[in-house]
Amino acid sequence: MHIVIEITQESCNLLQEASIYMLFGILVAGLLRVFLSPQAVSRHLGQGRFSSVFKAAFLVIPIPL
Repeated sequence: MHIVIEITQESCNLLQEASIYMLFGILVAGLLRVFLSPQAVSRHLGQGRFSSVFKAAFLVIPIPL
């Protein structure tokens, strides 16, 4: 029973530490949804070529920083 309580406490601690980053991600996603049209995003990132993969990777790198 002790292990279940310890796992629950550590899960709560992890959720508390990650919550600010999850809220920031939700905020950025909402802002992108408001200010960028889906057509513009699909034009730049939806074609499946190497350039679209490179653009997507380049745009996502600064988000955790």
